[in-house]
Amino acid sequence: MTEIYLRLVDKILTPIIILIAIFLFLRGHDLPGGGFIAGLVAASAIELTILARGAEATRDRYGPWLIPLAGLGLVAAATAALLGLYGGGFFRSIWLEFYVFDDKLKFGTPQLFDLGVMFVVIGMALTYLLRLSEAAEATAVKQAALEERVEESRL
Repeated sequence: MTEIYLRLVDKILTPIIILIAIFLFLRGHDLPGGGFIAGLVAASAIELTILARGAEATRDRYGPWLIPLAGLGLVAAATAALLGLYGGGFFRSIWLEFYVFDDKLKFGTPQLFDLGVMFVVIGMALTYLLRLSEAAEATAVKQAALEERVEESRL
């Protein structure tokens, strides 16, 4: 049984943590951050959901998407590497520049690679955390059954 205050904290903090992950992802090429740390931060936001709502509810909501998300991340990272061949070498950066009003926006293969890394980290970290939660729940059920048997034997 999860506590009501933990569910409240989950509702408030999860969107904030996801926004921090997006911020870290977007600033990652030029400053500290990037796909790996953004993926870990996003996974920690969903870990908070696991703690607040339980592994089963979180597994039902996110579980079917985790492995395809990791696969999509691998495809994105490999695509970024192979697009570099077009630019003159494996993993060579290719940049597209757009102007919105007076601001210049740059999109490139390093960001595509970081996005792939972020997806792989989210998918694998959450798969691991959900499996870990399953093991903890199974241990708790066994412990409760053992305590119940002990109580019955005392009577």
